[in-house]
Amino acid sequence: MGHPLHALRCALVGVVDVHKRHANSLGTANRTETMISEQVGLTSGSRAVYESLDGKASWGTVVILLPSHWPDTCVPVSGLEPQASQGEQPDIRVGLSHPVYYDAVWTQQSRGCGEPGDFIYISEKLLRNPIDIGRMLAREWAKYRYGVFDEVGYAGDLVYPSCYYSDLTEDIQVNGCSDRSIRNPGVCESGQAINISQVVNPEASSSLMFGSESEHVTKFCDKATHDRFSPTKQNSLCGTRSVMEVINSHRDFNTSSVSESGSGIPINTTPTIQYKRQMLTRYVVVIEDTKDMLVRESWSFLRLAIRKWAVHDLPSNSEVGIVSANEGGATQIHKLSPLQRPEARDLVASNIPYTPGDSHAPACLSCGLNEAFQMLEERALRRGPASSVIIVVAPGTLDFNPELVELTGKLSSAKIRIATITYPGQLRQQPLDWLAERTKGVAYTVTESRYNMATSFLSTYFRLTNVFMSLVSKFYQGDQTDLRIEIHRRELLDNGRSSVTGNFVLEPYLGEPAQFTILTHNIENPLIRGISLISPSHQVYSTRSDSLLSLKLLSLPARINETGSWTYTIERFPGSPQPHYVQVMASPFNRTAAIVRARLWTSRTVNPLVLYTEVKRGDYPVLSARVEVTVTRPGTNGSSVHRERFELIDTGSGDPDLMKGDGIYSRYFSPAVGGPGVYTFEVTVTDNGNTAYTWRQDQQQLDSKPLDIAPNCCGSYVPIPSVEPLQPFQRVLPPVTIMFTSDHIATLQNVGKIGDLKVEVFPGELKARLSWTAPDMGGSSVARYELKYATSIGDILDNFDTATTWSHGAPFPLAPGSETTFTLELTKNPSLLDQTLYIAVRGFKDLSTDSAPGPISNWVRLLIPSPPPPPPPPSSTYPYSQTDLPWPPQDESVIPKIAEKLEFNLDLILPLIIGVFVLAICLAIYCYFCVIRRRKPEKTQPGSSKHPEKPLNVSIVPTTQNSNGNLSISSPILNSSSRQEITANTVPQFEPCLIDEEPKKRFSVAQYNDSQQMTLPRENTAVSNGPNLSIISGNPNPQNGTLVRGRTLSPYQSWTASQLLHEHERRHSPYGQVGDEYMHPHDQYAPPVPPLPAYSQQQSPQQQPESVYGSHPQTVPPPGPFINGYHRNNMLLFNPSLQGSLSSVSSGDRKKRNVTMV
Repeated sequence: MGHPLHALRCALVGVVDVHKRHANSLGTANRTETMISEQVGLTSGSRAVYESLDGKASWGTVVILLPSHWPDTCVPVSGLEPQASQGEQPDIRVGLSHPVYYDAVWTQQSRGCGEPGDFIYISEKLLRNPIDIGRMLAREWAKYRYGVFDEVGYAGDLVYPSCYYSDLTEDIQVNGCSDRSIRNPGVCESGQAINISQVVNPEASSSLMFGSESEHVTKFCDKATHDRFSPTKQNSLCGTRSVMEVINSHRDFNTSSVSESGSGIPINTTPTIQYKRQMLTRYVVVIEDTKDMLVRESWSFLRLAIRKWAVHDLPSNSEVGIVSANEGGATQIHKLSPLQRPEARDLVASNIPYTPGDSHAPACLSCGLNEAFQMLEERALRRGPASSVIIVVAPGTLDFNPELVELTGKLSSAKIRIATITYPGQLRQQPLDWLAERTKGVAYTVTESRYNMATSFLSTYFRLTNVFMSLVSKFYQGDQTDLRIEIHRRELLDNGRSSVTGNFVLEPYLGEPAQFTILTHNIENPLIRGISLISPSHQVYSTRSDSLLSLKLLSLPARINETGSWTYTIERFPGSPQPHYVQVMASPFNRTAAIVRARLWTSRTVNPLVLYTEVKRGDYPVLSARVEVTVTRPGTNGSSVHRERFELIDTGSGDPDLMKGDGIYSRYFSPAVGGPGVYTFEVTVTDNGNTAYTWRQDQQQLDSKPLDIAPNCCGSYVPIPSVEPLQPFQRVLPPVTIMFTSDHIATLQNVGKIGDLKVEVFPGELKARLSWTAPDMGGSSVARYELKYATSIGDILDNFDTATTWSHGAPFPLAPGSETTFTLELTKNPSLLDQTLYIAVRGFKDLSTDSAPGPISNWVRLLIPSPPPPPPPPSSTYPYSQTDLPWPPQDESVIPKIAEKLEFNLDLILPLIIGVFVLAICLAIYCYFCVIRRRKPEKTQPGSSKHPEKPLNVSIVPTTQNSNGNLSISSPILNSSSRQEITANTVPQFEPCLIDEEPKKRFSVAQYNDSQQMTLPRENTAVSNGPNLSIISGNPNPQNGTLVRGRTLSPYQSWTASQLLHEHERRHSPYGQVGDEYMHPHDQYAPPVPPLPAYSQQQSPQQQPESVYGSHPQTVPPPGPFINGYHRNNMLLFNPSLQGSLSSVSSGDRKKRNVTMV
C-alpha cells in the first residue's frame, strides 16, 4: 500500500452492470459463462490500462452488479454469495448487440473535454468470443474517466473525415494520430470505411485512440507525437491538446503522490472482483425544527408530503428513519424501520410534530447529520450493508461550517449520499446544494408560493410531493420498471370555464397499476362538481374515491390498461382561488418493456452551466423530441420573480452538443439576465406534435449477424437505422437547482464554438458554400460573425487575429441550432483562385467592437482553380508566314494529302470534286431566275392605273339632295384646294380612314357618339332622285361611287360575317321579309348597309348635318349603328325566337356565327 502506484491503483474502482434486457435473455449456464468472460476481459483491461498510462494506474476493485432476479449460482466462484449494493452506480454495462455500434466496445459521452462520460457498453456476444478486449477497454476507459476522444476519422463525416489534405504535403493522408507515419495504400481514394489495422505502421506503439485493433499499439499520443492540426474529434473538442495532456491534468494524477511515470517494478494488475446485488435502500430524513420552517402552510405541506412519500410512494424494500434538528442538537423521532406493514408506513409521518419549534436560530445540521450517520452505521452492523441516503430538509446553511465539511467527508467515505431539499426557501447564506455535491447526491429547492397572508398556493405542496417521488426513482435499489412513471400532468386554473376537457395517451407496454388523481387544496370542499374518464373503447369511469383525500388527492378508480387516447372531463365550480393539478401514473408491463424515459443533469461547473437531457425509448435514442426548460428564480429583497423558457437541441455542433442523433439534448444557460440567485430548472419532454421517432426494435436480426467490432462509428453524428414513429407522450422531470453568485456572473466564460464548419465547392461557378450550425453563445444568440482565411492551418488556428478577413459580405446571424450558410464568391477576389486557403469562423455575443469573441471554429480547406482560358480567336491577317501555317506546307497540295491519309487515289477524288462544282453552278443559276421572277411586276388590267398603288383614304359622304349618294375617293393627303371644295353640304364628314391592303381586313363604322347621332335633324321630304340610303354602286364611273382599287369592291367583300348572315336571314326567313308585319311600306326599316370606315368629325354647332343614311321620313327610324358587326340599339328588328336572327347575331351575350354557315 506504500507504493504510490499501488495506492492510486486501489482508488480506481469500476462497477459493471449486467443490463436487464440482456439478463432476461440468458439461461443459467450462459449467465455463468458471461461472468467468467467478464472476469477475463476485466483482467485484460486492467493490464492494458496500466500499460497505456505508463504504469501510473490500473483497476484495483471491480464491482459486478447482478440483476435482482438472478440466483446466487450465477456467481462463478463457488460458495461466494453476492452482497447488497451500497448504491454504486454502474460504469460498464453489459447488454445485447447495438444497432449502430454492433458488438464494438463504445462509450456514451455527453460532456466536453476532461469531463467524465456516461457509461461504457460491452456486447455480450463480444464477451463470449475468444477476443482480447483489453486494449478496447483501455481506450474506452480513457474516454469514460478522463474525457478524451477518438483520434480517427469516419467515413462520410464532413467534420471528422477519414482522410484530409494537410498543409505540409499535397498528397491526401489518413486522419489519425500515431508515433509513426500512417500508411495510405490507396484507401483514401476508394471513399470507403478504412480498415485501421491496414494503415497502422507495424512499428507504431500509439495511439490507442486510433489503432487499438493492432496488438503492438499500447500507448496514447503525447505532446511529442501528437498531430495538432489533423481534423480529429480530440483536436476539435480539446483545443488541439493531446490525449496524454488531458489525462495528466485529471485529479487522478495531479497529486504529489503520483510520479510522472512508472518505476518499472512489475505489479499484479489483476483487479479484485466483487459481486453485488441491488437489494435495499435506507433513508434517514433530517428536518430542521425551527420557526423558519413555518411560512404560512409550509410545515403542514411538509408533513403531508412525507406521509404520501412513506405511505404510497416508497417501495417495500425501503427503510425510513426521522431526525429533527434544532439550534441545540438533534433528536431521533423515528428509528430506522422497514416498510413491510401498513402500520409501519403510517408511523413514519405520524411522529413528525404538528408545528415546528419557536426559535429562529439556525439549527445544528451537523448534529442532525451525525445522528443520521450513527443510525445508518448501527443498522448496517446488525442487518448488513445497503444503499444509504440522508435527506436534509432545511432553509439553507451558513457560509462556512467546518463541522459540516468534515462530516461530509466521513459520509462520502462510508458511501452515504446526501439528498438536500432547500425548503421553504433559501433563508440562510447558502443553499444546501453543496452538501449533496460533496457526497454525489442530488439537490432540490422548493420555494413556498404565497396566496395571501395565511395561505400558500397549492403549487408548493405539489412540487414538494414530486421531489420526494423523484428521490424514490433516484435511489431505488432494483429494476426501474418496478416503479410507476408519470405520463401526464396539467395545471387547471380558474379561467371562467366550468368544464375542463383534456386527454392523455397510454403508451404501449404501460398499464396497471395506474392512477388518475386530482390535487385539491380544500379537502372539505374541493370545488369539483364531477369527474369522468373515457377509455379508448369508450368506457366511462365517473365514480370518485376519497381514500386519498387526506393527502389532498381525489382519485378515480379506473382500469387504465388500454393503449391509446384517454379523455377526461372535470366539472369545476367557477371562482376557485386555488389551482387543481391532474396527474396520471402508469407502470411498465415487464422488465424488458421499451418505455420512453428521460433524465436531466448538468455540467460539473456553473461557469459555464450546461443543461443535458437524455431521451430514450429503452436503449435507443428518441429523435425530434421537444425538450423545453422552464427557469425560475424566486424574488429576493424586493426583486421580482425571473422566469424564462428555452429549448434544448440535439445538433452535434460540438459546443455543447457533441453528437447529433444520440438522443442527448443540451444548451448553455447564462444568469446574466436574471442576476444572482438560486435558479430552478424544470424540463418537460413531449413528442413535439407527433414528430418524435426512434429506432426500430429488431433484436433478432442483430443477434443473427456475425460478430462485428469495427463499425467505424461515430463522429459528429449517429447514423440512423430503420426508424418508427412514437405515440404522443409527456415526461416532466424532477427540477434541478443551481445557485449563481455575483462572481459567477462577472467571470462568465466566452463559449459558443462552431464545431461543425463544412465547405462545398462549386468550381464551375468559382464559388464555395460554407455551412454550420448557429452557435449557442452561452445562453444567447450570436450577434455577428468574423470569417477569416490563411494559407496554412497553423496561421488560421494560432494566429487568427492576424489572418485575412473576408471583406465581401458577412454571414447572417440566426438563433442557436439553426442551419447557417454563407457563399464565398471568388469572382469578387480573383487573386484567391489557385490558392489553398484554410478558413475558420468565430462568433460574437453583441455588435460592439470591443465585444469578446467566441472560440475559433474548426478549419476547412478551400481550393478553387482558375477557369481555363478561352480559345484564341481566329486571325484574319493574311498571308501567314511559313512558320505560322500548320497545314499544309506550300509545296504540297491538299488533295494528295487527303488521299494519303484516307488511302484514296486521285481517280476517285477528282470526279467527286468536279461533281460538287457543277452542282454549285446549277444552284446559282436557279437562284438567279427565282430572284428575277420575284422582281417582275404583275400585269394590270386594261385601263387600270399605271402608277404604284398607294394606300387610299376613303371618305363616305351621306346621301343628300345634292350629293346623289356618291362616294368620293381622295388621295392619302388632301391638298389645300381640295379641302376648300368641301362644303357644308357634304357634312357630316368622316375622318379619312386608311384602307389596309390586307385582304382579310374588315372595316367598321364608328360615329362620333350616340348622343350626337340621336339629335341629328331629319328631313321630312323624300329624295326623288335616288334611294333613301347611300350605297356603293357597281358603276365603274368614280363619280357614281366606285372604289378604284384595280377591281370593283362588292358589298359582300366589305361586309362582316355577322352582317352577311343578317342579310341572308332577311331574305330567306320562313316568316317572310323583314318588315312584313308593317301595314305600310313606308313604315318598314331600311335594309342594313355595308360597314362604313371609322371616322371622326369636328363640326360646328351651326352645321346641320344630314343623317349618314340620307333623308328619310320621320316614320322610318334609322337603323341602329353597328360597331364591329354588333347592333347597338336595344330595339330588335326581327323575331327574337328565331335562331340565327339579327338578335342572335348582334347580341353580345351569344356567340358569333361564321359566314361559312350561310
